[in-house]
Amino acid sequence: MHLVAAGSAMRHPSAARRLIDRYHRAGQPQATAARTRIERLTPRERDVLTLLARGDTNADIAARLGMRESTVKAHASRILATLDVTNRVQATLLARDAGLN
Repeated sequence: MHLVAAGSAMRHPSAARRLIDRYHRAGQPQATAARTRIERLTPRERDVLTLLARGDTNADIAARLGMRESTVKAHASRILATLDVTNRVQATLLARDAGLN
């Protein structure tokens, strides 16, 4: 109470923990490693990964980027191989860790 009376802000412990975790996570080695892996992608592959991570379908990505669906599938396969992941969920999690939105 003395802190509030003195003009300081009080936060619930769980809210403070979430805030600390959020900013702490951004600087973790896993975020740096994820960014390093994503840097191996071409700019077009990063475009595809961004949309893939949003949950867009191959057809949606093709329409948005002006390419054929078969081209999107080829990009997706190269993305998985380059990032050394086995599926879109893992690629999406890696994109999230890297802050790719």
